[in-house]
Amino acid sequence: MLKQPESSAEVNSILEKYVHGCVSANGSLIREVFHPEAKLFGKFEGKTVTFAIEAWIDRLTGNPKPANDAKISEPPEDGIEWTIDHLVFDENIAHATVVSRFLNVWYRDHMTLLQTEDGWKIVNKAFTYEKV
Repeated sequence: MLKQPESSAEVNSILEKYVHGCVSANGSLIREVFHPEAKLFGKFEGKTVTFAIEAWIDRLTGNPKPANDAKISEPPEDGIEWTIDHLVFDENIAHATVVSRFLNVWYRDHMTLLQTEDGWKIVNKAFTYEKV
């Protein structure tokens, strides 16, 4: 049986790496925290979008170059704001809601994490955003 963490510190660390990977468009950091079969879902300009993790990383890092407002190339000068708004554990599963703001956009990411043999991994992300 997989071990339940003594605290949420390990999951908090995964989520912090996720946010910093997004802000810096660091594909290696994103790969470290996501399961290789992870899926992402959301609404973009009113349309439902889905991504396999590698396709999303390509979009994030600009390979191939995405739409202008989709690429995050440099951390914002005024930093980022982010918080874990919600975190619940159910044995080897965790659900977290991460709220973050950068590049004048507020993101709300609903994450499902699974404690795998390789540690906690994000296996699913559903997101929404609001431009400021």
